[in-house]
Amino acid sequence: MIDKKTDKYIDGYLRITGDLLKDEYVESMKTFSHHKEVNTHFHSVYVSYCVYRACEALGVKDEADIIRASLLHDFYLYEWYTVKHDEYHIFYHPKESVKNIIGHFGSLTDKQRDMILSHMFPIAKKMPNSVGAWLLTGADKYCAMSDYITKSKNFVGIYDEINRRIQNNAL
Repeated sequence: MIDKKTDKYIDGYLRITGDLLKDEYVESMKTFSHHKEVNTHFHSVYVSYCVYRACEALGVKDEADIIRASLLHDFYLYEWYTVKHDEYHIFYHPKESVKNIIGHFGSLTDKQRDMILSHMFPIAKKMPNSVGAWLLTGADKYCAMSDYITKSKNFVGIYDEINRRIQNNAL
């Protein structure tokens, strides 16, 4: 059961991300494994929802660009457990995500590009250069740990409600 406060946050989140969540390529992220049994779509929605909540709490002004980039930070669209590249996935996938976003959606701001390319810091050496990049990097680490440890079970109800609203066009 979604309480009134969470309902309000879901509404705000969907005002910013609803068009992306309806996209067939974003939807296809449900077919790619990410962390254990968690798929890339779930992880990306979880991360971007956490970033949305942080932006709201901190009063971040350009939250829409930050949240949209956060949703697409893992838009690499391949099964990383089986598809291998010349670089390790941890270094390769941010670049592939940027390439796919530009190829599919047309563009990214410089800030969004930096956010996505630096979200693997400190493992990847590109350091975040903005509040949004730091929020994405921190949320990604938090959600990844949650994915592995608890399968992010505390977010499942919110995720299901977000998907229900998208499927019912209840935006």
